[in-house]
Amino acid sequence: MKRVPIVLCLYLSMISVAFSQQKEFPKLAGPYLGQTPPGLKPELFAPGIITTDISEGCSGWGNDMEYFIFQRWIDRKPELYVMDQVNGVWGEPERLTSLDKYQAGDFTIAPDGKTMVFASGIIIEEIGSEAEGANIWMVKKTATGWTEPKPIGAPINTKYHDSYPSMAANRNLYFFSRKPGGFGLSDIYMSEFVDGKYQTPVNLGKNLNTVAHEWDTYIAPDESYMIYCSMMPGGLGDDDLYVTFRNDDGSWSKPVHMGNEINSEKSENRPYVSPDGKYFFYTSSIRGNRDIYWVDMEVVEALKLSSR
Repeated sequence: MKRVPIVLCLYLSMISVAFSQQKEFPKLAGPYLGQTPPGLKPELFAPGIITTDISEGCSGWGNDMEYFIFQRWIDRKPELYVMDQVNGVWGEPERLTSLDKYQAGDFTIAPDGKTMVFASGIIIEEIGSEAEGANIWMVKKTATGWTEPKPIGAPINTKYHDSYPSMAANRNLYFFSRKPGGFGLSDIYMSEFVDGKYQTPVNLGKNLNTVAHEWDTYIAPDESYMIYCSMMPGGLGDDDLYVTFRNDDGSWSKPVHMGNEINSEKSENRPYVSPDGKYFFYTSSIRGNRDIYWVDMEVVEALKLSSR
């Protein structure tokens, strides 16, 4: 009988120990992956399951909250994962490998719960690209899986950086762009959806846009408020979250800083609100890596008075 080399024995032993130490995926049942909802103080979302020592990014729910999708950054590249709820129990996160070749970056889920709009760094030949250009794409969830993504097209996509799209219930699209002609380094735009077509995007003006970066905007389904990220002077950290409310005349109120319970001396962005309107999700790098937090939407309602 041949002897097994000592190095191989040690390797096999390490593998055996590693497998024995793997934890069984916990049984998660009920709304919000079975997590206890937070109050007015932000908390990590599903620590050890969703929020880990790896950087997480965007997140979103199906309209009936039957699935949860989130983003992780591995070696500075985005990967999307989805969890499905079957008979009230949540399955383990599974990678959306079908979107790998599209380099699916920052995304939001539309109010219909079946449409995901996302940014992709893939160059669209007919548009071209300049610098770190990205474009906006769309993909739908069906009974048999996710469809093949398609670029949302002109006049929204340009050769410049167009990213973090957010869709209202009427399909109006809000996003940020670094194309020339804005007020700052990145500006927030809106494109109306009229008769089945997107119209020329409109810059949302210097009331919201500054000479700095404005990006990562979440629009309420009824367009009554918008939460976005800005590096405008006066913030606490690298970039902070602000909220603006729609006035009776259709204009936007002066943006209100979301306070030091949410914002920090680090970076806060990627805003999103659960489909039931109860909880606000966002990311923060306060712990080092970027993590997903959630908080009761009452914090947003309280800020409405500050905007008047």
